[in-house]
Parts: sequence; structure tokens; C-alpha cells
Amino acid sequence: MCDILEEITADAVLNEAYQWLCHRRKAYSHNDDVWEVRQRWEEIKPKLRRELLAGGYRFSPQRRIHCANEDLDIWSALDSLVLKAVAIVLTRNLAGKLSPQCSHVIGNGGAKAAVRYVLDTLPENKFVFRTDVKSYYASISHAILLSQLDRYILDRRLRDLLKQYLQRTVYDDGRYEDIRQGISLGCPLSPLMGALFLDLVDRRMEATGLAYVRFMDDWIVLAPTRWKLRKAIRIVNETLAELQVEQHPDKTFIGRIERGFSFLGYDYNQDGLIGVAEPTRHRFVERVHQLYEQGADQVRIGMYVRRWLAWVKSGVRELTGSLAVDVLRITNHMPVCRTIVPS
Repeated sequence: MCDILEEITADAVLNEAYQWLCHRRKAYSHNDDVWEVRQRWEEIKPKLRRELLAGGYRFSPQRRIHCANEDLDIWSALDSLVLKAVAIVLTRNLAGKLSPQCSHVIGNGGAKAAVRYVLDTLPENKFVFRTDVKSYYASISHAILLSQLDRYILDRRLRDLLKQYLQRTVYDDGRYEDIRQGISLGCPLSPLMGALFLDLVDRRMEATGLAYVRFMDDWIVLAPTRWKLRKAIRIVNETLAELQVEQHPDKTFIGRIERGFSFLGYDYNQDGLIGVAEPTRHRFVERVHQLYEQGADQVRIGMYVRRWLAWVKSGVRELTGSLAVDVLRITNHMPVCRTIVPS
């Protein structure tokens, strides 16, 4: 990877990152800096390439936007473009070096591949351990992640960019805050960094020979016997302690498969996939009500309901018509949706 900055600054990569930025920020305010980047892109691009190759590019402070339900830290348009270009090339170079059991990495099949894997391995197992990391992105140690990156990235210029991405500054209404732990939400580079951070968990679980799969920070272990499950739990606990993160107590389930469990939006038991998980249903209902309160008409709400049902059914051949009935039952109990029948 000695020519990594040459890859990142290649015309094709920078233009791909530029097109991504234009699409992601097409609805941004007329005075957002994305419009200056769009207007002057052919002028900005060669200067940006020179700065990156010289190791002189510096990220600006993120802007903190206070929304109704959450705070968002926003990168400048050009910084976001650079991070996307880095993500494109690092994913191309690192994805094959990470565990195939990390399903959200490009090429490993995504969430539905993880669901199919669980379904395929259920019959030979009796016990399940499902968990995720508490405040995952916010709790990632910069020192640990940088040491992991050192194994793969030798170019000092790229290492400097990644250090800036981690140890960033946030501007919030006249105040500047230095961030010394956690990675950025909504950043195109963060899913890959999150995958790399938990790769040690993946490798150690693979070595047990048990059925295991992870999507982001959400993973599941299936075991044929109780003592094998206990061994897996001990390994996970020891590894998370090394990484200085904790399991989410409310999202951890340990027990017999026959009791039923949830994973990636679905409910399962010994017979396989049995329905849509309650939190998934709840978010769906909330979103429909939100659309209605925002003044969306029946056509827009109907499109959302149909897209959601298509997501529920897609990529998992074991799903039956009962899930469609499930969705109809949900929507028919919502006055705003009574005239909507998903296709």
C-alpha cells in the first residue's frame, strides 16, 4: 500500500467521491459550502490533489447541528469528499484482509447475508449468545484503533489524515471541543473503521469453530452445548475488555434457541425465522406517524410502507406470506394507513 495516496488522489476516485457528495448534499441549504465545491470543482481538484500528496491537507472543525432528537456533527463539504475518497480506497485495500464473518464490509453480503447464515446454522445448535457494544462509535479508543491501523498503513501522510479524522475538533455555537474518543457518526469512513476495530473479536470467535456472524457492532454466536457457549462468552468478554468497550446490557441475550431471540430486525426460534422483531415494528409505526404529521399524502406513505415490506422480504427466501399479513395487521390498526395495501 505504498502508493495509497496516489490511489486516493486518482481522477476516478476523486470524481467518484465528488459525485457522492453532490448526491448526499443535493438538498442542503443554498448557503452551504457544498455549492462552492460544486461551482469550482475543476479548480479545486488539482489543488486538493497537491495538498493530499504533499501531506499538507488539514480537516476543518466539524459543525454541531442541534436537531429535535439528536445532535449531528457535520464535516465540511471538502473534508467529507476527502473522507469518502479515503474510504473508497481503504475499503478496496482492506476489505479482503478483514474477517468474512463481518457481514457489513463490502463483499461480505450485508445484513441479509448474516440473517441467512443464522438460518442455515440454527438446526445444528441449541444455544445462542447475541449482543452488541454499548455506545459503540462513541466508545472506540483512538489509541487502540490507530495501533490497529499501523499494521496495514505505512504511508505517514495517510496515517496523519486518519489521526485527524479521529482526533477531530467540533465547533458548537462559539465553543470548540476536542474529541479524544470515538469515531464520527455519518462519516463514509466510519463503517470500515468500526469493522477493523472489532476484527479481533471476529478472529477469536472464528478460532472457536462455532457459528458466528457480525453486522457492525451487533453479533451472534450459536453453540451446540452450554459449555461451548460459556467458553465463547468468556472469550468475548476478555476481548472487549482488551478493546476497552462494554456489552450493551439491554441488548444481550443468552439462552436456548427454542426460547426465541432477535437479530438484525427479525425474530427466530428453533424452527427458523418467525417474524419481524418488535423494535423494528415500532420504528416502522413511528416513521409512518411522523410522515403523516409532516403532511405526507397517502401516495408517499404508501411508497414507504411498500419499500419497508420489500426490505422485510428481500434476500431471505425462508420468509412466508405471514409477514405480509403481519404488516397489514400493523397498518390496518393505524388510521392513517387503513387505505394503504402494500403490494
